[in-house]
Amino acid sequence: MKHSLVSLIILAKLLLIIFTACSLQSPLISHDVNHRLITFSDSNRNLVMQLNYSNGCVVEKVIINNKQVSGNGNIAFSGVLVNNQVLSSKDAISSPLVSIRNNVVKINNLRYGNESFSIEEEWVFTVNSNDIQWQINREYLNDGIIEENYFPCWQFNSIETWDGAMLDNGGVAWNRFLNKPGETYGTQAAAFTLWNRSDNSCLKIIPSDDHEIFRSTTFSHKDNGVYAVVQLSSKAEITTRYGLRRFLETGGNVFNPDTVKSSSKLSINNKLQVFVYEREYDRGILKGMNEELINEMLNTIGRYGVVDRYLYGSNGWRTGWAVLQEPWLALMGLAVNSPDFIKGYSETLEYQRDNAILPDGRVLPRWHHDASDAMPGTFRENGFYECQWGYMLDSQPAFAINVAEQFDITGDIEWLRQFKTTCEKVLEYMIKRDSDGNGLFEVIQDTYKEEKGTDWLDVIWASYEVASINAYMYKALTRWSELEKLLGDNEMSEKYRHLAMKLQVTFNKNIADGGFWNPDKNWYVHWREKDGSVYGNNFVTSVNFLPVAYGVCNDPVRKDAILENMEVLMQKENLFIWPSCFFPYEAGMGLENVNYPYPNYENGDLFLAWAELGVRCYAENNPEIAMKYIRNVINQYELDGLAHQRYSRNEQTGAGDDILSNNVMAVVGLYRNIYGIQPQYNRLYINPHLTEDLNGTSLKYWFQDQQYLIDLTMDNYSICANDITVSDKNSFGLKYTGSGIEYFNQDEKNVSLKLTVNSACSVDIVNWDETLMSWKITGEPSKVNMRFDVHNLKPGRVYQLYNNGNLIGKYISDMYGIIRFDCHKNSELILKEI
Repeated sequence: MKHSLVSLIILAKLLLIIFTACSLQSPLISHDVNHRLITFSDSNRNLVMQLNYSNGCVVEKVIINNKQVSGNGNIAFSGVLVNNQVLSSKDAISSPLVSIRNNVVKINNLRYGNESFSIEEEWVFTVNSNDIQWQINREYLNDGIIEENYFPCWQFNSIETWDGAMLDNGGVAWNRFLNKPGETYGTQAAAFTLWNRSDNSCLKIIPSDDHEIFRSTTFSHKDNGVYAVVQLSSKAEITTRYGLRRFLETGGNVFNPDTVKSSSKLSINNKLQVFVYEREYDRGILKGMNEELINEMLNTIGRYGVVDRYLYGSNGWRTGWAVLQEPWLALMGLAVNSPDFIKGYSETLEYQRDNAILPDGRVLPRWHHDASDAMPGTFRENGFYECQWGYMLDSQPAFAINVAEQFDITGDIEWLRQFKTTCEKVLEYMIKRDSDGNGLFEVIQDTYKEEKGTDWLDVIWASYEVASINAYMYKALTRWSELEKLLGDNEMSEKYRHLAMKLQVTFNKNIADGGFWNPDKNWYVHWREKDGSVYGNNFVTSVNFLPVAYGVCNDPVRKDAILENMEVLMQKENLFIWPSCFFPYEAGMGLENVNYPYPNYENGDLFLAWAELGVRCYAENNPEIAMKYIRNVINQYELDGLAHQRYSRNEQTGAGDDILSNNVMAVVGLYRNIYGIQPQYNRLYINPHLTEDLNGTSLKYWFQDQQYLIDLTMDNYSICANDITVSDKNSFGLKYTGSGIEYFNQDEKNVSLKLTVNSACSVDIVNWDETLMSWKITGEPSKVNMRFDVHNLKPGRVYQLYNNGNLIGKYISDMYGIIRFDCHKNSELILKEI
């Protein structure tokens, strides 16, 4: 009896604990009938919303992590602007009907408007443990023209309530760039994440997918300091009102009016969810670095270049440019490392393929929201055009390079196949431009006297054979030689390989012999004119980084001379980042009123766009130098957000009306060249070049729908995916397959080892070459069941397999050079050719 009583007491305590735990985890809804208020929250009270239906219906209060972000008259509501009059749920013309059942709150009979135009809505709030869903079902009761659609409108207490919003099209509505009342940014984004770094919080607002509905969002700094976010939904395509502008300074509407019909219905279901910012955007442990600043740089200036869906560039939405001349745009996704950003750039390349490339293969180099920068007669309705300063032929190889490097990130070979014909046409446009057959491709103009630009330094009058464009072409040809082979076109692959080799030979000739190398100065010159004269003999930074970084320069002595001389000059002036050039362009070589006197603009100022290339050049042999400039740029971000076009050479302070998103390229260089993350289409490849203070870095990295953890120390690297870890003291590649992993030795393009395994384990590569492969396996012996496929062996060779020093047997590699065997316990395996 005593034991039974004790058991009952224990059972009662357990039931109380379970009941209490369930109560704490349940979403909460309270209804104040007298004041017509309903308050609901998720289970942890991270998100609290208060609904007021006393006079119409509004969300009168939103609380995020105990901080009120909306309230005191700043509300969330639905409505429309018709005939300059706001008709909204704030002022109902009928009494809403409220019902609450379990975790669902319904508001019916919500009608608002006037005699000429009215709307009826149903609101449904579904309160879950980790989120709240707000569905608005709307029916238009009249025909009408809606000037602005609040579906819904969120009014937050201040422009400083949030730092901004990260968008599902890959971009960002950064409130730093909405700093004045009246400024508004509109974008074709549906879902977005509002965040506040200092509060360490973020609110995700995610509408459910509906492919028949078009959605956009505007972000506005109101005259009273309120931050308004308006979601817009329509059954018709949403177009911009003032040309192609997405940003307005006047407080106007970004988008055109929407025509609706009586009895037409529309719905939106927003999922609202609160997260801890530093957890949601956790990039890992970045030893020796300011993790918060790097995260912010990538989430702000790194994303800002997305003007809108299909419009990715290095400028941004305030000034409304997207420049196709830049071969680093795909690489930005390598560091931003957001699925939305990567998907958005793939869609951008598709859009450019279909809208920015002329029938002869010419890639129009720019997009702008109006024709103010266009060469007369070239501006197209979709915003693409030829630049007023000249024919920017770097857009040709840049497009092909970006397609190749985007494919590296996505691994989508069917997507790549859709670009084969287009990229061939794009490259052929340039290949035809070798009139003298010397291997160098020529631009439109023959001499600087024509006063036309042709590459990224667009108001420097580079002419005829331009080193930068030919370096790009070398990169494009070598990459597409590889891709054509992958796509099964060996003839085209060989053609591109031959052209690249021919270009490389001529490029590296001395200037006296028709090349770009100046042996007296130990640097490459910018261009050669048709008469053989040489210009840009002033140590132009990009012109010298490009051949080193892209492999055009194959002479280690030259590489060292360029980089050593450059660093001496950098230290002499104590510059925080590399300038456009180290010495003046000759008189008359560029637009007079912006480039002279030296140093000014493209004739000597500091541009951050080339920082990734600079880091790439120094990383292999002098990573300490590369890290110095990376840290300089990070420090500058902390000072001014990198919210400038360039930095003056003399004062090293921000200058220019434009704001360049490519100012983040130093951090791209950190990820690609120091941490060594270099995605390849069939593997995540790492080739780190660490400095001592980075020892112990641990990176979270998303690659092809799989989360990887990359641990980096000075003498060993490891990649973990789904609890399978591979370690190596050398560079290597890894791909998680769903049933195991594929290991790629060093920079091998083909798999070296396939492991099929049914539980967590670690693989430590000890040695890997053609004749001797050695690796250690650890895991729980009772659970680990492994199948090994060793690849890249010579067919028909005999190998001995040792397990923990014991000879297991002999194996003969098959006709494909593969040996297969099983292992069932912790082992040190050696496969040795006899």
